[in-house]
Amino acid sequence: MESLGIDAKLLIGQIVNFLLLLFILSKVLYKPLVKLLEERRQKIADSLDNAKKIEAKLLKTNEESREILAKTETEARRIIDESHKLAQKEKTEIIESAKSQSDRIISSAKAEADSVKNKVVEEAKKEISSVVTMALDKIIKDLPADQKKQLAEKAIKEL
Repeated sequence: MESLGIDAKLLIGQIVNFLLLLFILSKVLYKPLVKLLEERRQKIADSLDNAKKIEAKLLKTNEESREILAKTETEARRIIDESHKLAQKEKTEIIESAKSQSDRIISSAKAEADSVKNKVVEEAKKEISSVVTMALDKIIKDLPADQKKQLAEKAIKEL
């Protein structure tokens, strides 16, 4: 090999140095570097898994919030409908109450008017009977008292 210009001792020394350097680098640099890269790969994988879990939780939370919102809207509509029905019922009751109260007032007014009318008629009858009696007294002065009374009663009855 010396004819090629290669020194065998030097070649063996370089091979030994290369192997020694390879061994040292593998122990000192390669394994820690591979370990560091593996840890980083694991962190990235964990982060991706966490991101997927968070995304799934977010989707679930969004779906739950949509369901809650739909339930809330349904409940609000139901409450509004019940309020409208209750208001309509109370409106009807108030109208009926007002009608019955106005009917009572009208009936009371009619009864009072009838009472006043009857009093006025009675008073008019008394006035008329006293006027008739005075007129009869003046017309039939000569008749006895019992005949005067009979004639007055007959005239009052006819009126």
